[in-house]
Amino acid sequence: MIKYVNLLIGSACNMKCGYCLQTNEKSPADHKADPVEFAHKLADYLKGSRIERIAYWGGEPMLYWDRIKALHGALIDKGIRPEQSTVTTNGRSLTDDYVEYANANPDIFTVVSWHDGNFTDEQLSRIFRLREFSISLLIHHYQTDMWGARDLFYSLQEKCGRYPKAAVHFLRANDGCRSDYYMTREDVDVFCKHLETVIEMARIGDPWAAWQCSQLLYHRNKVKSRVGPMCVRDELLSVDLHGNVYACHHNYDASNITGNIFKKVIPIRAVPQLSPRRFYDSVECQSCEALDECRGGCYTSNTHDIDCYFAKKRFALYHAMEKLFQ
Repeated sequence: MIKYVNLLIGSACNMKCGYCLQTNEKSPADHKADPVEFAHKLADYLKGSRIERIAYWGGEPMLYWDRIKALHGALIDKGIRPEQSTVTTNGRSLTDDYVEYANANPDIFTVVSWHDGNFTDEQLSRIFRLREFSISLLIHHYQTDMWGARDLFYSLQEKCGRYPKAAVHFLRANDGCRSDYYMTREDVDVFCKHLETVIEMARIGDPWAAWQCSQLLYHRNKVKSRVGPMCVRDELLSVDLHGNVYACHHNYDASNITGNIFKKVIPIRAVPQLSPRRFYDSVECQSCEALDECRGGCYTSNTHDIDCYFAKKRFALYHAMEKLFQ
C-alpha cells in the first residue's frame, strides 16, 4: 500500500551546487506534460491508498510553480489531500503567490535549503512569511560542524522575531555529487566530536542545541519506522509526470527508471542499474546494530565504508541525545 509519493517535476535549477545529487539536466521528467491530466490519472492509480505525504521535487520547484500549483489543486479535487505536501526549494525564487497559496493550504510545508546562505533581506522576509517551513543545512567535506546553523537560529530570531526550524542533513556521495565534497573518515571524526559538544550544550540548557538534538532524533526515528532500504520501499512511489517510476527521487536519470504506472512497457531503453538493496542485504549490514537507523545507507553512494563508519558513530551519539529528553 502506497503511503508516500515523490513527484519529480523536472531537473532545471537556478543554482549549480557541487553537492547536487542530480547526475544530469536531461531527464525524461523534463519532457512536457499536462499536470492536471497526470493528477487525474495518478488519483485513479492511488485509489484505495491512504496517502500521508506528497513531496514535490525539482531541480528547483519554484521554476515549476505553476505546474505544482495545478497538480496540488487537481489532486485535492480528486480527493487526494495528504497530511503533508512538501516543497523543497533553495528559497531564492519564492513569490508572493507561493507564500499566499502555501499559507492558505495547511498541508503545504516548505523546506528551504540554506546552501551558501547569502539571502537578500527581501528573500528572508518572504521565507518568514510562511507559516510552516524549515531551513535545511548540509554536512559535507567543507562543512563539518553546525555552528552556522546556530548562528542562523539566533540571528534570524533577532531579525524576524521567531526561531527558524533549522535542520541538518548529511551528504549522499552519488555520481552527481562532486567527489571533493565527499566526507572522509577524518571529517566524520571532526563532526562527531562537534556533536558531543552540542549534546553537552543541550544538557546545560542552550535552546538551539536542544532543538538540534531533537531534530536529529526526529529524523533518526523517521528512518527507524521504515521497512527495507533507505529511499526504496514498497510504500513509497517516486514518479514523474509521465508515469515513469524511479528507484529513488535523488536521481532523475533514465537509468534509474524501473517501470511506468500507466504503461506495461517502459518507452525507454533499459540500462543496467544498481540494486537498491546492494548494501542493505549484505551480511555486514544485516548484522549491524545501526541498521534500523541507516537502512544500509544510500544505495548509490560511492563512499559506503565512510557512510557505515559515520552511521555507527552516530548510533552511540543518538543514544546520548535520548537521555536529554527522558
